[in-house]
Amino acid sequence: MGWIIAFWISSIVLFYVYFGYPILILFLSKLLPKPFAKFSEEELQDGSLLPAISIFIPAYNEEPVIEKKIRNTLDLDYPKDKIEIIVASDGSDDKTVEIANLYSDKIQLMAYDVREGKTGLINKTIPKLKGEIIIFSDASAMLAVNALKELISPFKDPKIGSVSGLYILRDATSTSRAEGEGFYWHYETFLKTNESTFYSILGAHGALYALRKSLFRALPPKAINDDYILPMYGVQQKRRAVYEPNAVAVEEGTTSVLGEMKRRIRISVGNFQQLFLLRKLLNPFRGRIAFEFLSHKFLRSFSFLLMIILFISNIFIPTTGFRIFFLLQIFFYLLGLSGVIFFKNKRMPVLITVPFYLVIINYAAFIGLFKYIFNTQKVTWEKPQ
Repeated sequence: MGWIIAFWISSIVLFYVYFGYPILILFLSKLLPKPFAKFSEEELQDGSLLPAISIFIPAYNEEPVIEKKIRNTLDLDYPKDKIEIIVASDGSDDKTVEIANLYSDKIQLMAYDVREGKTGLINKTIPKLKGEIIIFSDASAMLAVNALKELISPFKDPKIGSVSGLYILRDATSTSRAEGEGFYWHYETFLKTNESTFYSILGAHGALYALRKSLFRALPPKAINDDYILPMYGVQQKRRAVYEPNAVAVEEGTTSVLGEMKRRIRISVGNFQQLFLLRKLLNPFRGRIAFEFLSHKFLRSFSFLLMIILFISNIFIPTTGFRIFFLLQIFFYLLGLSGVIFFKNKRMPVLITVPFYLVIINYAAFIGLFKYIFNTQKVTWEKPQ
């Protein structure tokens, strides 16, 4: 009897996390939307009402892309008298600083000698910036020419504390990662779009997001996912974080399965860190954000545990229907593991894409929980290989 109860609880919660919640948030966004004001097209074109902004570009050994990033940023459509561009080098030992210095008449370079990681870089640099709105954008992410105006538009509403742009991954040498990430981001975009309409998104895309400087709070020294914590700090201060899919950031990159796993594990460690730092958002008196935080972040972070319980409990239930479901689980995991074969330089079949990403994301969460508990994750980041 106990195994049957464990089976049904785990299966119902897993269904809710991956299917029930997306359907429910879609329904709620239609039934109980919370609209917010945006700058009109005329106001965006005129530019006189737009806030002063600071574009913060963190950089560690970005020699291959930093010049392209600076040129891309200089070409963006925004009033030039209301924009400052900061490249902050975190102890780079390649030609990042040298290249950025070539544009010293147009940008501000803050070159720190000692590498502390992105968290330390943010804490040291953001208080020095002058803009009312801080734009965070990775050195490897290229922005659409209208991205800044689109990203800034929701800040017309004083209740908006942060805005996330749309992240698109392009991979010229390996379609598998791009397709897998594409499916994942389409799923995440669907959630973000409806959560934004209902109340607030949970975190932002690190490639491009914006935050009111007045809401900035220094990150804990070992914080990992700034693009989640900083927007949610704003939410804790009763400001909404919303999604603006018309503000587009594009990134190109390749990685191995090992590199992808390292990236996912790092993100997962950050997820558990966030649950602790932002645990007060689970307070039901927080209303809509508590519902979103529980459904999207808390339950999903522990879905790997539910998958383990579901698998093990299924072993000890002897009836035919449960046996068939057990075989389906085995088939699902075999499909996921077979994705390793197609990950690099081959096109991954659609049937394999979803199992593969569900398996690696939940495996990364399993490892990430232990790395978080035993504090073994480095704060400094390394580019995936």
